[in-house]
Amino acid sequence: MTVRILSGTPDPDTARALTGLLNQLPGTEPAPALPDSTALLDALARAAEAGLDELPEVVVVHDLITPMPALEVVREIALRFPAVGVVLLTAEPSPAVMSGAMDSGARGLVALPLSYDELGARIQAAAAWAAGVRRHLSPARAAALPAVPGGFLVAVAGAKGGVGTTVSAVQLALAAHSAGKSTALVDMDLQGGDIASYLDVQFRRSMADLADINDVTSRVLQDAMYVHEAGPALLLAPGDGERGEEVTDRAARQVLHALRQRYEVVVVDCGTQMTSANAVALETADAAVLVTTPDVVAVRAAKRMVRMWDRLQIRKPQDVTVAVNRYTRGTEIQPSLIGRITGTRVATSVVPAAYKELQAVVDAGRLQDLDNRSTVKQGLWALAAELGLVAPGHARPSARRGRKDRGGRGDRGQVTLETLGMTPVILITLILVWQAVLAGYTFTLAGNAADEAARAAAVGQDPAAAARSDLPGAWVSSSSVGTQTANGQVTVTVGLHVPVLFPGAIDFPLTVTGHASAVDEGVTK
Repeated sequence: MTVRILSGTPDPDTARALTGLLNQLPGTEPAPALPDSTALLDALARAAEAGLDELPEVVVVHDLITPMPALEVVREIALRFPAVGVVLLTAEPSPAVMSGAMDSGARGLVALPLSYDELGARIQAAAAWAAGVRRHLSPARAAALPAVPGGFLVAVAGAKGGVGTTVSAVQLALAAHSAGKSTALVDMDLQGGDIASYLDVQFRRSMADLADINDVTSRVLQDAMYVHEAGPALLLAPGDGERGEEVTDRAARQVLHALRQRYEVVVVDCGTQMTSANAVALETADAAVLVTTPDVVAVRAAKRMVRMWDRLQIRKPQDVTVAVNRYTRGTEIQPSLIGRITGTRVATSVVPAAYKELQAVVDAGRLQDLDNRSTVKQGLWALAAELGLVAPGHARPSARRGRKDRGGRGDRGQVTLETLGMTPVILITLILVWQAVLAGYTFTLAGNAADEAARAAAVGQDPAAAARSDLPGAWVSSSSVGTQTANGQVTVTVGLHVPVLFPGAIDFPLTVTGHASAVDEGVTK
């Protein structure tokens, strides 16, 4: 997606520097800088008349713009054009200025003189926010207008510890991979992430190793990630929790942007503690899932979490999907009540309370081996279908599929592969059996022909003609008949060649013989 940028600054030097840096940012289309607030607002009004699609994604406002004060300009844009992200340029980035800018509706603040990295990060954040707003203003175009270019990002957070956040994130990633989509699973619970434990992974690279890298390329990602045997690529939390502080919001934004460029689906486990890093994931995600259980303490925690996201302008309640875990029909707190309490949309797919199904695979660190007959897995895969990660056909894994299918398609795929691998062996076995049948049949023909020839020779008839009279045509051409008379006995030997697979085509060089004897009646008379 191309990010269109409109800027307003009265300073020619700042305008030139700003335009130069914006032209260097990948995927941007900056318009010439406008000198005052009147021209800026008029340009936005003309674009709005042509439709939402004609508005720029980002507007950059210099704090010295005139005649309207900069914060008034920001407030006016936020009110009249809510689908536009505003970034304020200022030479005094004090807390008071930042607070005023945020209160006015700015999505970011950039200090002067301009820095490429800071400007790029703020432009990207504002563009992502603007795209999210437009997606909700035009629901029919949701699939055609992702929050940022690239893959579909799902952020999974927990209302509190122990509600099943990591299990949910892992199964969503496995479901997406089973649908044939390239999938990345990111552990952004930076101080206590357990994805490595759930999937039995020991890997020295982590999210923290990417914190100080300005350009996160595909090669850098490849070095930091681990491709699991079950399919998804993993970007793990640091083993030492204190290193999680190294991952800033800027680093998280760069890493997530790089991941979305490389993978079709990115699932982020945000844990239950909010940091600046996982706040970025929740803010820029195409879908934000809040996992809770249907009990008073967890629902209260979910309500606090949603309100905090709203106050910090991370995510609006209506843009959050609540997933209910450990659900039973007898519980007093039903999903519809949770939706009314939190003000969010509650997923229609609920995950039943069946911890015994999970206990063995969790203790073994083999969550990918969860049986497809598990109601927990079926509930989470149904949630994946509801989020658009998989097609409806993949939402309910067949109970006949095996547990240890590494590609996520179960025993059916493995049986197919094994059958294909065994096909040559089966064919060779059938050929050998058929050849043995032909050899046995040739022995039978040779013995019968020798009996007929011996009886004919005993009465003075042609033994060769008698031997060949009952032979099938394919054996006649290779037959040989020999007679011997001694001591009043006529002995006949009939030789036949065994055909190779198809009688009459090719014969083995070996000869099968049949022997028979009869009393020479001519000598007796």
